[in-house]
Amino acid sequence: MVWEAGITGTLYTSERPKESIRGLEVARAMRNGILACVLSVFIGLLLGGCAADEKPRPRAVTPVVRDVAPALRGTVGAESSFRNVDPVLVSGYGVVVGLQGTGGLQLDDGISALMEREIQLRDISASNEYKWQAIDKVTPKQLLKDKNVAVVYVQALVAPGAPRGMHFDVFVRAVNATSLEGGRLWTTALQLGQTKPAGGPRGKVIAQAYGPIFINPFSDPGNEGSGVTATAGRVLDGGVMVNPMPLEILLDNNFHTRARAITSAINSRFPEETPERAPVARGRTGQIVEISVPEEYRGDPVEFLKLVQYVQIDGPIQRYAQRYVEAAKAEPFLAGEMSWCMEALGDQALPIIRELYDYNEVAPRYAALRAGASLGDPLAAASLKKLALEGRGAERLDAIMLLGKISAGPTVDLTLRDLLNERALLVRVAAYEALAERAERNRLYRLLREQATSPDPNAIRLSPTQLQVLAESDIPAGSIQGVSRKRLGDGFFLDRVQGGEGLVYITQQGTPRIVVFGEDPKLITPLFASAWSDRLMINAQDAAGPIKLFYRDWKSGAITQQDVEPELPKLIEFFAHTPTPEDPRPGLGLSYSEVVGALYAIHKSGGMNCNFATERDRLLAALTAANTGQRKERPETTKDRAEVVVLESPQATLAPREEGGLKPIVIPIPRETQKPKK
Repeated sequence: MVWEAGITGTLYTSERPKESIRGLEVARAMRNGILACVLSVFIGLLLGGCAADEKPRPRAVTPVVRDVAPALRGTVGAESSFRNVDPVLVSGYGVVVGLQGTGGLQLDDGISALMEREIQLRDISASNEYKWQAIDKVTPKQLLKDKNVAVVYVQALVAPGAPRGMHFDVFVRAVNATSLEGGRLWTTALQLGQTKPAGGPRGKVIAQAYGPIFINPFSDPGNEGSGVTATAGRVLDGGVMVNPMPLEILLDNNFHTRARAITSAINSRFPEETPERAPVARGRTGQIVEISVPEEYRGDPVEFLKLVQYVQIDGPIQRYAQRYVEAAKAEPFLAGEMSWCMEALGDQALPIIRELYDYNEVAPRYAALRAGASLGDPLAAASLKKLALEGRGAERLDAIMLLGKISAGPTVDLTLRDLLNERALLVRVAAYEALAERAERNRLYRLLREQATSPDPNAIRLSPTQLQVLAESDIPAGSIQGVSRKRLGDGFFLDRVQGGEGLVYITQQGTPRIVVFGEDPKLITPLFASAWSDRLMINAQDAAGPIKLFYRDWKSGAITQQDVEPELPKLIEFFAHTPTPEDPRPGLGLSYSEVVGALYAIHKSGGMNCNFATERDRLLAALTAANTGQRKERPETTKDRAEVVVLESPQATLAPREEGGLKPIVIPIPRETQKPKK
């Protein structure tokens, strides 16, 4: 007898019917199937739970590695790019007041509607800062038809990273006037890109422009037909940033640790954080670091961005300083970049880079001297003085410029004053610029010291910024630099430079200046000069007689007849001075543009014993390139060296001769590619 176990554990015998046995087999099969199914579900759930607990495998990422010179590895620029560092084109339509009856022409309907809205929004009235006639008693439409009012199109290029409050030059072109002479631009909003008179989206407003318009009184030699007209001009230093564009560093690789390292390196090099200001660099993500321009570089954000590019992220400063010195020696073609790398390391690198100050090869030597001068190292002065006196071309001019940055005692001033006696105009102008910078700095130190040691507790205390403005506006005569300065008229400067041959030098960018060189610059007689359709005439019948001036004011029609002094500085002050009850001295109250025009008229008549030179106006060319989409590295700034145009006197014996006779001489000054800060 065979016994089999049932599902319930009961014993069954084989003597049961066959049908019962077959039922047991079916039951056994069902039981086995159910068990297998339950077991498979359990195993599946178990395996699924284990899989859910596993961490995802890391995705393989190939980091971006740039092909850079070994010496540049580890710098910010070798691992990242910059956003918003191209020059920014800004524009807008504005109102010019104070014209000489040359405005008020017919306007396009779209521009007219736009300007009527702007006049209402900006509350152009006699109570505003530019008090001019009773313009609050007329409607905007009537104002736009006034002959002394015009609409202008305003354009400018803003340097990348320009901080709030930074000033720049703007270009204006008349829309409905035949001349902008004597005009003053009302506060005009400048938006990104080109402004359309009507329709279309409006760009973001990031700047404003205002101030007196400078009309270039002399044409551009070789390009007279396309540049200078009375319907175009510029407002020197008339633009101001009000809503800066953010600056960002975009890392090649999205690594939080590297972003933190870059942020730390930049803030260590530029320790700007105060209770009032955030740190210079702020990490936003693993790939983006936001930066702002520190106070020290507000006047030249382009140089700050250049330095940031060469900041070393890792490692001790001394080790990298030695690497840069050796790289400059071994590969002189890298000397320019090594110079920026040296400067980006800061003062701690000076003991090492000084070994190149007297190096026999020019490129490494100049790289170290430029970095040392930028860091204010007085030990660089000796080599720079030798280079300024004995060097050639751009190398010599750069050395002169760098001497203006170093506080290395009076021997630097004496060297620069000796260079004022050179016949080369470029050397003389470069020496003047360096001396003026040193005179401004010495004046500031003196003002700071006087305020700090003043015993009067009730004395007015000026901020460092206010003292800086005062130092740049007033430089007394008698300083060791031989440069003095007065503020005249509508805000331009008259600089006197003691030394060298006579020269009248006109600036056309940044703060407007008329610079008079020489010991005795004066008018020569007999003389007859005329300007503005004989509204201004200067006449001397003979050499011994008086110099008589006739002037008819275009606004009032009042006539001034006056005997004037032959000394050019006194004549310039007379042109610019407006008599007041506090200062009743006689004067014509001319604008900077009008004073330059009068001097140019005298020069053309052969009435000066000196040459007449001006910076070449390059703003229009830069704007043309921006409007046509041509790439431009950056706009001109007040610290760039521009080309100088020498407009020779008809008196053949007065000016140093160059090949080409009496034709105007265009002398290019090389653009500064490596420029230290103030």
